[in-house]
Amino acid sequence: MSLPFGLLGILRYGENTGYDLTKLYKEALSSFWHAGHSQIHRELNRMEDEGLIISRTVVQEGKPNKRVFSIADKGQEVFDEWMRSPTSPFPNRHNPLLKHIFFGAANKEETLQRLKIVRDEWMSDLAPHIQKHETLIDNYKQTTPNGETESVYWKMVLDYGIAEAKMIIQWAEDCINKLEGDGL
Repeated sequence: MSLPFGLLGILRYGENTGYDLTKLYKEALSSFWHAGHSQIHRELNRMEDEGLIISRTVVQEGKPNKRVFSIADKGQEVFDEWMRSPTSPFPNRHNPLLKHIFFGAANKEETLQRLKIVRDEWMSDLAPHIQKHETLIDNYKQTTPNGETESVYWKMVLDYGIAEAKMIIQWAEDCINKLEGDGL
């Protein structure tokens, strides 16, 4: 049920179309909060039925009309309650990679290859990920109400992603060195 909270959070910044909400998810939230176009539209309809959001139709010349959504008072209350709820910092400890590594002695070469792939993928994604999200944060900071204040929190999430990526890269590199250096 977490998608509604993401949508309510975005709608706190101002009204948006379903298309814009999907775009925001893809650009800014997809590294830690996944939602597809059809999932978002389905959820928007359900949330409107529950009174969490309201929509209005904008008539456009030469284009189809569009629905613009905004957060309702009830939606703001639900969002505020969610923000106060306790969370577990890392709820999914069942990482399939770690399961394979744990039994890696069964096939050292496969384990070594898997670790190199993990390291290389995280390394290749890190710099573009940082640049993309810093650019997005700068853009939203200037175009979003309270963007200067909000961007501090967005940057904290980016900093977490960077720290996590660096940790995984270092961990994989350390594991590779153990397997290649110790003659295991």
